[in-house]
Amino acid sequence: MLVETCSSWDESFFQRMIDFKMITHKDIITTFPESLIDYEKFFSDKSPFKDDYDWQAFIVSEDSIVLSKAILCWRKNESVGNLGYLDWVNNEEAAKLLTHSVCAEGKKRGLKKIKTPIDLNLYVKYRIKLPGGGAPFWGEPIYPDYYHDLFIRCGFSEIARWDTYEIKKWDGIRDYLFKRKKLGKKTQSVHTKSLDKNFRTSIRCVEMNRWDEELKIIHQLFNEAYQSMPEWEPISFSQFKIIYDDFKYIINPLYSYIVELRGKPVGFSINFADPLLILDKVRNKNLTKMDKALLLVKLRFNLSTLLIAHVGKIPGPGGEEVKGVQIQVSKRIQFIVSLMKKTLVTFQVKNSPSRRSFEERSQKAFSQYVLYGIDLE
Repeated sequence: MLVETCSSWDESFFQRMIDFKMITHKDIITTFPESLIDYEKFFSDKSPFKDDYDWQAFIVSEDSIVLSKAILCWRKNESVGNLGYLDWVNNEEAAKLLTHSVCAEGKKRGLKKIKTPIDLNLYVKYRIKLPGGGAPFWGEPIYPDYYHDLFIRCGFSEIARWDTYEIKKWDGIRDYLFKRKKLGKKTQSVHTKSLDKNFRTSIRCVEMNRWDEELKIIHQLFNEAYQSMPEWEPISFSQFKIIYDDFKYIINPLYSYIVELRGKPVGFSINFADPLLILDKVRNKNLTKMDKALLLVKLRFNLSTLLIAHVGKIPGPGGEEVKGVQIQVSKRIQFIVSLMKKTLVTFQVKNSPSRRSFEERSQKAFSQYVLYGIDLE
């Protein structure tokens, strides 16, 4: 078997990686066709990530047939690497050779640990779905089931776990209508919103006609709210925009909210209708301008599955703790839930604050995800 590596932009090398992924993912509905442009924005010399990240790409082949590939990325001067864009056929020898090559490179670069799968960083794509679970939804990190066995055989171990749960529609609505007595109880604090006008928050929809300005606000909120996550890495706005700019075509502004306190954005609840089945119908098609306009209309009026995707908060302008962001937008959320076929709260850790925003009786297990790691010391 042959191991080939690359650490600078090489179109032929990356095209081989793309072609191999489309073979291993050919039966996975959440995987859409990729192009060199999708990789160029992260790994070319013109990429805004270039000054912050180093990387090494790997291909393992035999008789010119690709058997596995991956890209090891690490933030400069950091000791933890992210192994992503990883795909392999069900061949233990090839998987172990890839892992050995990646770990050797990691040690050479001074890395002490590698986490996988993480495509560049958590904002791009990370985690891997465990076998089973509910029907796929857009953005879900689905890989062939045998990947898990190869991770274990190659020396990786589980280091984190998340789940997606479904909100039982009528139980959830009933919880809201009865004021959700448990969650509605005010915690002990130095303020009372009904009396302290200075602490009253306001909720507004994301304004699509000023998308770049809104994206800057969301970038700041994401960076501050998620910085306690083990996989978090700071990214600049130019980097954030590359990753999330296309969300303007998917997000319905009536489903996504920014919470403000005395004019300062302090919380967010970013939700959208699952576009998977709509996008699947135009997969591999060359769309005219009219086709694209009709597609946007379908996405805006999509009532399939509501994905409650991102919820978080940061301190107020005076350092105040803002409580219950998800509860504050509940009235709007519950109305949308009543229209949708299904509602999923995605990628939650066991003790996630947003999990407490819904009564336990209204939560139904849907799917689980893990992250693997390997120590190099």
